[in-house]
Amino acid sequence: MTKKLTKILATPGTVSGLFMGALLLALFAAPAQAGPSGVAGTALFQQFPLLYQGVSVEGMGGAFTAVANDENAPFYNPAGLDNIQDSTFAILNLSAEVSYPTLYPNLVNSIQGLGSSNTSGYINAFNSVAGQTMYARVGDWSNYTTHDFSIGLLTNNQLAAVANATPTTNNLASAAALSDTGIVISGAYGFFNHHLQVGGTLMGLEQYFFNLPALSVNQVSNFSNTMTSNLANSFGVVGNLGAIYHFDAPLNPTLGASILNVGTASFGAAGSLPQIINGGIGIDPDIGFGQLIADIDYVDITNYLYYTGDSLWLHTRFGVQYKFPYILTVSAGLYEGYPTFGAGIDLWAAKLNASYYTEEASPIPGLEPNHILALQIAFGWM
Repeated sequence: MTKKLTKILATPGTVSGLFMGALLLALFAAPAQAGPSGVAGTALFQQFPLLYQGVSVEGMGGAFTAVANDENAPFYNPAGLDNIQDSTFAILNLSAEVSYPTLYPNLVNSIQGLGSSNTSGYINAFNSVAGQTMYARVGDWSNYTTHDFSIGLLTNNQLAAVANATPTTNNLASAAALSDTGIVISGAYGFFNHHLQVGGTLMGLEQYFFNLPALSVNQVSNFSNTMTSNLANSFGVVGNLGAIYHFDAPLNPTLGASILNVGTASFGAAGSLPQIINGGIGIDPDIGFGQLIADIDYVDITNYLYYTGDSLWLHTRFGVQYKFPYILTVSAGLYEGYPTFGAGIDLWAAKLNASYYTEEASPIPGLEPNHILALQIAFGWM
């Protein structure tokens, strides 16, 4: 399956039935290829290493391991909380992203009103999007974050679907969803005058899991029943660990390392999330006007995820971010060899971030790029 399929989602337990069904329907317009079984016992989840993706981090190529310095640190490298000097309280912190161009409207319009007996109608509709992929995510990370500490409520929903390259009555598409809701607590501490920073994150989450590797005409035409009968959920505990070392040298270089989903996070019938080990090198030079950070990460050092393999591009993230003294932040980077861009506006009581990135939807670099638009809006005390 495509890589994006595996990067699939997290929706909160509270957002069950109806919400999940609506999101999953939006996934039908996507294509993918098969891979080995993995996260949550399915190839669709094999490549999903993060429970939450920060939109601002995506704008800088997903590279954050050595320079983590905001409310996203608990999910990338909790040691970065020791870099935070101010306090923020996001009462509402919504984010969403979707692959572009989206195939959902055309597909839904094509199958709307078709009865389960109209086999040719379904096959023709899925043929029109054969071999294409769709990814969508909706989440909320409402949190209080300050120096060395963060606590909040996480809700993250990710969905992926793939239209079969050759749709048949018994295999029109593949669809999967992973949803997590719960509490996140993260802490950090600095040693040797904060040259060495260490941190950890503990999450208690209710996970919902849905997977259908081969959707038949009958299943698509009665999708709400299909979803209900294939939905599994369970509670699990997830942990992240991280460390950052600051060197006394020009450009203030840093080394960072993190272990995500320590020991592999198990959710019983609702599947599991893989342990991922990442490393990074960053700089945080004192430029006297605003703040500049840059980072290059090598993710999945132990090659747990099948799609990374021996490809240097698929393991690599690179990003640069510049915060102006007031209001505006801009970022750019490379994610799996593809360019990324981001911008943010901070108005004290509200914050807006947008980013664009491209993710490879196959194990071969450059073969199947999946273009994604992401948006975050937060309200509170920033």
